[in-house]
Amino acid sequence: MITKSQEKRGLYNIIEMKLHGVELSVPYKRRCCGSSYGWIATVDWTLAIKLINPFTGGIIDLPSVDIPVVNKFTKEDEHEFQKGKFYAVDFRLGIISVQVANMNGSLVSAFDEKIIIPPEEEGDNAFKYIVESSDGELLVVQRFISTYGPYRWTTNFKVLKLRQHANHVARLVEVKNIGDDALFLGDNCSMSVAASRFPECRPNSIYFTDDTILYTLEGSIDMGIFSLETGCFQPFDDMDPSHSDMPPPFFILPTLVENRVTHPCQY
Repeated sequence: MITKSQEKRGLYNIIEMKLHGVELSVPYKRRCCGSSYGWIATVDWTLAIKLINPFTGGIIDLPSVDIPVVNKFTKEDEHEFQKGKFYAVDFRLGIISVQVANMNGSLVSAFDEKIIIPPEEEGDNAFKYIVESSDGELLVVQRFISTYGPYRWTTNFKVLKLRQHANHVARLVEVKNIGDDALFLGDNCSMSVAASRFPECRPNSIYFTDDTILYTLEGSIDMGIFSLETGCFQPFDDMDPSHSDMPPPFFILPTLVENRVTHPCQY
């Protein structure tokens, strides 16, 4: 989803690599912190959460997040929900799982937190993402960044698979090939799709958007497709330079139609 104004966003089809003449109401004064099944999770400075479906106009107001809950995760962490648990990776490749327990109405009264992999002693400048593959495995993706003055750009990606077995220490193992999967990473929840379900989607590839516009004069330009097979990048086309002061775009899977997910789009 591409920001077009303070109240409107446009659709960019990453398959056709072009903007569609569609404007949807998603105010950018609220941070878009996740998307699933066509719904966008947004939050404001009071931590009030609002779910917005820009395709149907549906809005669901959720309770504000309790500060102690928020403090369990920092802004440097990336989260994934799998099999009833939240998994988080930090900038030092530490991984924890958190299971919410003792639900009492809308209140959460307990957390079952477990360290899966202790953090390394030192971190690096790579962005970290955690995403569930189409066959249910947890992947951690490192995105390496170079900077020069106010400019920053992505130089490489590394994919690690979480291996954990009973009575064995969990570990991260680098994988050079993610098979039929295409990963979508950026300033929202990470996601994966099986490219075989979308013939135009590239398997063994990473689609990515800019995570921040704080250090670039041109705004969100660090976006495109990375091939794990060739190690090559292809930028997205039709990025309007007049949107340089707008929040970064993010990915969304629009809707489910007859049990099939429609093409991923960028907002």
